[in-house]
Amino acid sequence: MRAPLLILPLAALVSAGALASCSSKSDGGTTPLADAGPVTYAPQGCAYTIAPPEARGYLALALDDAKAAGDAPIRVRLGMGGATAKGKPGYADPTTTAAFTWETAATTNAAKVRLGSDPNTLTDVHVGYSWTTPPPSVGIGNNEPAVQMHEAHVCGLAPGKTYYYQVGGGTPEVWSATQSFTTVPSSGKITLGISGDSRDSADVLQLVQLRMRDAGAALQLFSGDFVIFGAQESQYAQWIDKMWKDPSDASKFLTLGQQMILPVPGNHENDSSQFFGNWAVPGDGAYAETFGSFDVGNAHVVLLDDELIAAVGTGDQVAAQLAWLEADLTAAEADRATHPFIIIVHHRGELSTSTHGKESDVIAARTALLPIWDKHHVDLVLNGHDHNYERSHPVTGPASSPTVQTAANMGTTFVVCAGAGAGAYGPGKDPAPYRAFNAGFGNGTPYVGVYALVTLEANTLTLKAYGLKQAGGGVAGDDILDTFTSTR
Repeated sequence: MRAPLLILPLAALVSAGALASCSSKSDGGTTPLADAGPVTYAPQGCAYTIAPPEARGYLALALDDAKAAGDAPIRVRLGMGGATAKGKPGYADPTTTAAFTWETAATTNAAKVRLGSDPNTLTDVHVGYSWTTPPPSVGIGNNEPAVQMHEAHVCGLAPGKTYYYQVGGGTPEVWSATQSFTTVPSSGKITLGISGDSRDSADVLQLVQLRMRDAGAALQLFSGDFVIFGAQESQYAQWIDKMWKDPSDASKFLTLGQQMILPVPGNHENDSSQFFGNWAVPGDGAYAETFGSFDVGNAHVVLLDDELIAAVGTGDQVAAQLAWLEADLTAAEADRATHPFIIIVHHRGELSTSTHGKESDVIAARTALLPIWDKHHVDLVLNGHDHNYERSHPVTGPASSPTVQTAANMGTTFVVCAGAGAGAYGPGKDPAPYRAFNAGFGNGTPYVGVYALVTLEANTLTLKAYGLKQAGGGVAGDDILDTFTSTR
């Protein structure tokens, strides 16, 4: 049975252009500046541009205004922009680029980042852009204030180097506290943090982030359902706060703004403007941020919004996504000598045997996507949606009856790793020849959630899944539930 909480239609939750203006609210909500219409942001030194689609409904889009009054940045987060054509100029690259996103309580178009290799010498200044994300005109979240957002992109960074930065600007200047991040190395051993479905407990999400910091993840991949109502901005504020500040010392930082975090939306985000406004991921154009990819270490990683593919199955966005997938994976296969592994991140688990496994939208995703993964010899698919941990054997098609293969590099392995705060589902019990391993959390186990770490090194990919314990002790204090290794 599907979770009963997400029952509104897409149109009721997306903050679309039908909301023409957003005035000040009695609860102290943000009042947008006059709407200037579409804006294209061309980050200095970058070979890509950003023009948020009108469908997002963002208001008062504006480039940095040095004369605007500064305001204290909050919830500073680190993501990545970039184009989506592999091998072409501007293609997303976590080794040399970074995107900084933040909020301010006041309405202002001050949007700059300044950075450097020394915390006391932040002389490299880049301008950004600002916008207001309004609440939906109807449905959940419509009574919440708009939120003032800012973003600045930086290109030309050095791989594997630590930078210090502040965001803000304005006149008089107001800057955030200094944070630091390290660009992803271009070679050597690289660790990716894997999690999903945090929607019910921000405290458990914080525990997962402590583990990601402890593990030194080069970047994080999140498989959707960050909050329970994706158009409710106050939930993002609550959950993101838990990722921003160190729970043991509020003057220090945790992972938000320190590690690059690249999420895909789940069904609870429902393709809301709030979700897309809160994160920076690759992509531009009419369907910006619903698909993108990048290379990291020995792997090619694809980020895919599966909402319309699974729930509708047709339309211009679905056609654009599937056409892009075909082109992207064709290019990735041609690049196997440099990046031998192909990893996909999307929300619904095609081969999950837990609660959602037999539902129509999951079957639709399986029918549409598994043949593509099969055709292009995808190695690993990372999903959420079902709140447990599950790994399949390597399989090939057909989608209606997957064939189990004897070696990891002979098929696609599907992993559901969704326990970063969402309530536990029981592991699937019905016989499934393609299921290799599954485990739950809660329900009498010593675990409050699950997460995984993927290690990329030389010609090997290794995934370790962990049962998250409430007590401290870091990654070393958690139990390893499962290990999977593939070599190419």
